[in-house]
Amino acid sequence: MSRKMSNEKSRTSTGYRIPPDIEKKMNQLIESGEFDTRADVITTSLRFYFDNRNKNTKDEIKLFLASKDGRKFIADIVGQIDQNKKE
Repeated sequence: MSRKMSNEKSRTSTGYRIPPDIEKKMNQLIESGEFDTRADVITTSLRFYFDNRNKNTKDEIKLFLASKDGRKFIADIVGQIDQNKKE
């Protein structure tokens, strides 16, 4: 299922030299059908970056650790530490 982008008429053009490893990954996304074009991959990536760059990761980690899944995660780690001490 490909991700559809906004109307092409509302876009501007810019040039960018892509490192080979990034080009390969972009092509894989297009070949898999997840995206239609390189422009779609770049636009989605930039939107994700701008939407997430100001999030406070520390606060998100605190919320996770306080959740049921977070407490289970901590218990699993403590259990592994205890098991390593016994060995």
